[in-house]
Amino acid sequence: MHLIGQIPKRNYFIFGNNIAHSLSPTLHNTGFKELGLPHHYNIFETVAVDENIREIMAQPDFGGASVTFPHKLQIGKFLHSESTVAKLIGAINTVLVQYGKDGSKRLVGDNTDWLGIKSCIEVNWNGPVVDTQSAVVIGAGGASRAACYALQKLGVKKLYMINRTRSKAKELENDFPALEFVHYASYAEVPQKFDPTPRAVVACVPADDFVEEDIPAALFNGAEHGVLVEMAYRPLVTALMKVGGRFGGWKVTQGVDVLKEQAYHQFSMWTGRRAPASVMAAAVDARV
Repeated sequence: MHLIGQIPKRNYFIFGNNIAHSLSPTLHNTGFKELGLPHHYNIFETVAVDENIREIMAQPDFGGASVTFPHKLQIGKFLHSESTVAKLIGAINTVLVQYGKDGSKRLVGDNTDWLGIKSCIEVNWNGPVVDTQSAVVIGAGGASRAACYALQKLGVKKLYMINRTRSKAKELENDFPALEFVHYASYAEVPQKFDPTPRAVVACVPADDFVEEDIPAALFNGAEHGVLVEMAYRPLVTALMKVGGRFGGWKVTQGVDVLKEQAYHQFSMWTGRRAPASVMAAAVDARV
């Protein structure tokens, strides 16, 4: 059903720096068009979270926003509240608009990064339900917090973290007490065999941090099947993806796959409608 003229037009944005080539407008505007919604999604590029962003969010036709790093750490100062999940992850990548019975408008910060990671594992899993007791997270930065939460929600109990700095890994260990952490400072420290065997690997570091020869086969060879989630966008095929791809039972996802999955959740949060995922994905794939 075509809804233009039946519901008010809303403007959505992506806030960030160096985002001129963002794929998010393609994703969301394709979704709006497919469902006959009158909305539009725009890029707003700025070095910092400033008064211009505050003014945009104050407009009556503002519908919501995506927020990229580093703005996702700063946007909270202009919002009324943030979700429990966003607080735990420590980053806001989604701004929602909520209206009170009196018509008052509230800006709420949320996070869909973890949902993107979780969905990537679920849709690529070999079986109806994700059933791994352990997982590997590479890196301990902002994205790894979303990864830890996603894996915890999937039922993971033991998390093998590969990260240079022990103090950063310790912060995550303190914030996610339901997970048992085992820390390795480098790939060289990774054992030849894990117990229990991980069947999910989430990489949250720049792809050029290492080469194929650095990556131990033990990340993949202990399990007949599993899912590798690569968060890096460039290059399209990273060293880790090449290594993971040598193990036939493992599904390998790209950074753009996480972008798509989290965007579907954003779309639903904003519109109250199920995202037309296949059409949105096809539009992005045509650009990549």
